[in-house]
Amino acid sequence: MQKLKTEATKITKALNLKWTPIAGKFSDSTENERSLTRKLSICNALSLAKNENLVIALSKENCTCSGGRHFTGLEIAPIETLAPSLTTKTHKVFDSAETAIKSVRKQPQPTHRGNYFTLGPLEEFKTNPDLVFLFATPAQADRMLGLISYEGAEPFMYYPASSICSTITNVLAKNQPEINLISTFERKAGKWSPNELVVAMPYKHFEEAVKNIPKSGYGTLENTPHKTS
Repeated sequence: MQKLKTEATKITKALNLKWTPIAGKFSDSTENERSLTRKLSICNALSLAKNENLVIALSKENCTCSGGRHFTGLEIAPIETLAPSLTTKTHKVFDSAETAIKSVRKQPQPTHRGNYFTLGPLEEFKTNPDLVFLFATPAQADRMLGLISYEGAEPFMYYPASSICSTITNVLAKNQPEINLISTFERKAGKWSPNELVVAMPYKHFEEAVKNIPKSGYGTLENTPHKTS
């Protein structure tokens, strides 16, 4: 869709982003059947969409991560069955399964939104997506959130020790933008720079941010070196 291509170009140029915005959309059918043969986790699918400009459809059959299937709503599981994966030697996130259960329960819980979740560059989508991901530096993330807040700011909660896939649930459940720092485990698994983080938001907030570029100081001020006395 030309509108989406234009929006992607405008935000990339305004914020001097290295990576094009990545979109996510739920549906009950998909035009990307070929990609369903690939077995991927959510974070790996995001990495491929970001680094190789691929459009990837995920279902409960080809999404390899139980947490990813859960937080996208493709296959919602009891929290008790997810807890063990957060306390293994590989992912020693919490000190016990009990702590893991208590912590995950404090986050928004997923709902089923479709049988497929498609990820890819925003400009490749033919209809408006459900949410948009920006891979940005802290300075770029600050500007994006400033653009979103031009007509009013709302606070949001950050959930420590959270995965990228949990951000999908958080953004859609709260209908608000969110910053995800990309967990150390996901950084090791994917091609993630230590200097980048994720800004995720409902598409309507992304659309508003693009419209605010010429009006907000976060969009019109050029990046200049910080001077120290």
